[in-house]
Amino acid sequence: MTTILGIETSCDETALAIIETREAAGKFECRVINSLVHSQAELHSAYGGVYPNLAKREHQKNLPVLLTKLMEPLYGYDFLEKRPGIDRIAVTEGPGLEPALWTGIVFARDLAEKWKVPITPVNHMEGHIVGSLLGSDAPYGTWQELKPLPLPSVALLVSGGHTELVKIESVRGEAGTYVKKNLWKYEILGATRDDAAGEAFDKVARLLGLPYPGGPHISVLAQKAEEEGIEPPVDLPRPMIRNGSLDFSFSGLKTAVLYAIQKAEKTRADADGRLDDDFKKGMALGFERAVTEVLESKTRAAIDQTSAKSLILGGGVSANRLIRERLARLAYSLDIPLFLPSKHISGDNALMIALAGAMRGIEESSGDITAHGTKKLA
Repeated sequence: MTTILGIETSCDETALAIIETREAAGKFECRVINSLVHSQAELHSAYGGVYPNLAKREHQKNLPVLLTKLMEPLYGYDFLEKRPGIDRIAVTEGPGLEPALWTGIVFARDLAEKWKVPITPVNHMEGHIVGSLLGSDAPYGTWQELKPLPLPSVALLVSGGHTELVKIESVRGEAGTYVKKNLWKYEILGATRDDAAGEAFDKVARLLGLPYPGGPHISVLAQKAEEEGIEPPVDLPRPMIRNGSLDFSFSGLKTAVLYAIQKAEKTRADADGRLDDDFKKGMALGFERAVTEVLESKTRAAIDQTSAKSLILGGGVSANRLIRERLARLAYSLDIPLFLPSKHISGDNALMIALAGAMRGIEESSGDITAHGTKKLA
């Protein structure tokens, strides 16, 4: 049995988690001891997005506090001075905001030196893949298997900083289901050429006067529009939906929303320049539909291209109701399983980083880690 401390500081969530893993009867099992996430969203809302140096400062402040809250109940108040029951530390090395990433890496190095344990660097996007295979938000301390994953598989990873389609297969060329640690390889099939989907959600929300982070607020307005029978006020484009590639582009869609808002401000705004609620609801619905249709179309093409036997949806935007519904419908129509993260796992968290570190294995551990702000999954 291996006990792993996970550390995640790629953006504006400070997160720590402890998990235990084991191999029983040839199957990989894990149980969550504790998982803590501290969001900085309220602090960054004044900027309409994440301010890197503020994120770094908050990580530096929050990491020791969260570590004490995590470790003291398990190992006592003097856990820093003695070697606790931690066998390995897994830390996000990228992609993400470099000032934020470095904070987590330096913190992990200091702990590893104190406790004389190895460090495993983890790609943040792989964390989203592995986290989507957890069965559920099981009670802490409950052993559970990761779900069997038919290979090859396609993962759609949608977050504030990334939108990627990734092919997952066994390094041994096996077609089986779940493979043990260190036996997966990845290929980027397509990625965003400009704004990520989550970034576009936040920018459109800001245009509509909604708080940061904007994705959940857009989703709420879109659902209200459907319930009230409000249709989108304009036909928005579906960028690159028929260009034959698996890449994405959402900056043009954001610009189309901007032009529609500017036009509406001349005809539908009140005396104070505020747009009416029905316009905002309709625009939110139109934007959400446009993004979802692009994601669904590209994912279908990726599955056809790779003959994938399963589909993973991961990343913070995977919590969006419409995207989950349309991807579930797609998987059902193709008769392949869809793996969705639970609500806790969909956002940034250290639990998924610890799990991905466990999959990577101790032979890949190293104290020499570099923060990769733009590194892609490989």
